[in-house]
Amino acid sequence: MSAAIAAFLVDADPANRNDVAQVLEAAGIAVAAQLDHVEQLSATLGRSATSALVIVNLEPEPRETLRRLSSIMRKFPTASFITMARADSAELVIDAMDAGVRAFIPLPLDRARLIAALDRLVADARDVRRAQVIQFVPTIGGCGATTIACGVAAALAKMGKTLIVDLDLVRGTVANGLDVRPRQSIADVAGGASQFDKGKLDAAVAIHRESGLAVLARPEAPEDAQRVTREGIEQLLTIAGAGYDFVVLDSAMTLDPVHAAAARTADVNVPVMQLSVPSAKNTERYLHALRRMGIDAAASTRIVVNRFTPERSDIQPSEIERALGVKIAWTLPNDFPTAMASINFGEPVTQRSPRTELSRSLVGLAQMLAGRGESAPPVPEPRHQVRSPT
Repeated sequence: MSAAIAAFLVDADPANRNDVAQVLEAAGIAVAAQLDHVEQLSATLGRSATSALVIVNLEPEPRETLRRLSSIMRKFPTASFITMARADSAELVIDAMDAGVRAFIPLPLDRARLIAALDRLVADARDVRRAQVIQFVPTIGGCGATTIACGVAAALAKMGKTLIVDLDLVRGTVANGLDVRPRQSIADVAGGASQFDKGKLDAAVAIHRESGLAVLARPEAPEDAQRVTREGIEQLLTIAGAGYDFVVLDSAMTLDPVHAAAARTADVNVPVMQLSVPSAKNTERYLHALRRMGIDAAASTRIVVNRFTPERSDIQPSEIERALGVKIAWTLPNDFPTAMASINFGEPVTQRSPRTELSRSLVGLAQMLAGRGESAPPVPEPRHQVRSPT
């Protein structure tokens, strides 16, 4: 568990900094950066995508350094902070704890107390539930990604506590698709606000009564989409990851800073495509973009083909697989009337029409993505060849 924690040391005293680094190394905690001044910390943490442990030597001006550190702590509420100083007064210790630090270590360095504090942090980390984050990405307009995301999320809600987040920040329809009326939106919790915690997330979600699915909607006003920040999304997914078993992102095919952060955080990215040349080309573009970001597309991507009708398709799945160099993970049958009824009545397919082939396939997809089911059944071999989509 400690390997998932990155430590940041802020200490102008090289000897003390070296002593702390040795304690961290012995505890199996990697030191991501060593800084001389607290002013360098904010930018450094902003580039980190891992759970952060920050250890700060408040000397030589402990009260002024604590004041500056407090504003950084509010900006990064998911990081854990430990401070060190010559505790000449109990008031300094109390002020540090009131600011939200997890432990106060007296100087000269009390190694035993630092080790005990690290043990507590690692134990707390083991107790934190880590949700599986699944991001659905439409590769072409009208491919049914939102209907799939809602159906899969409703199926996952039967396996564990599930949150669906509408990351199509302007055109998203998750709230409509589930017929919920949220009072707040993602813009209220993922705007990089200084005070963001589980309570604020709980207040922002609407609950789909029939499934128990938690829904975080897109902003009502399109211009409010600009309030959502990369830092806000990272905080949202960290906090949601501690409170849910599954987090489903109904996203958009873009890799701006917000959606790039979602793609990096997701355990599984699911491009949703149809068997058409434009959709296949966009899928290829998205896979290449993930690779340029350093994401192992082969390991973390599951391509889903929607509205598959073998006897009527000009392009067959095997042709797409050869062109993309990636296997198609799942095919969903073409049942447009059932899907449209689900949309118009605001009910997930898996609840409105549970006996249909489409519903059963969505449940199977949810089980596969959750690691609780088998892979998709084989699809028929192509009957003819068409030009490559690439």
